[in-house]
Amino acid sequence: MMNLAMLGALGKMHEWDIHCSGAIKHGVTLQEIRAIIHVLALYCGVPQSLECSRVARKVLEEHELLSTCH
Repeated sequence: MMNLAMLGALGKMHEWDIHCSGAIKHGVTLQEIRAIIHVLALYCGVPQSLECSRVARKVLEEHELLSTCH
């Protein structure tokens, strides 16, 4: 999760995508992903957190987690 925060802060979206997928496969929850994105908004700005949110949404949809949380 720390790695996701660092990659998001650096704007490494390709790596964010890969590590977000790996984190989900290893048990990181939707709520924890949201918390990481929230911290990015506070410390790195809303535009950066929105970019991470877009990538996370795609990854979550691929893992079929987003549809179960609405």
